[in-house]
Amino acid sequence: MEVAKLQKHLALLRQEYVKMQQKLADTERRCAVLAAQTSGQGSSSPAAAADTFISRLLDIVADLYQQEQYR
Repeated sequence: MEVAKLQKHLALLRQEYVKMQQKLADTERRCAVLAAQTSGQGSSSPAAAADTFISRLLDIVADLYQQEQYR
């Protein structure tokens, strides 16, 4: 009984891991597109785009931390 429960929990964790990996890949792709658009427009320095990405990343981490399953 305990083994089955642990296997189910592990399967759920794997699913969440795959979802997070997919979100990461999507976020990295969007970041690359935005960085390319920004550099193509000749706007502010790459550091400004990095600050935006970093602040978004911190917001995502903070939101995850607020969810009980990721604490």
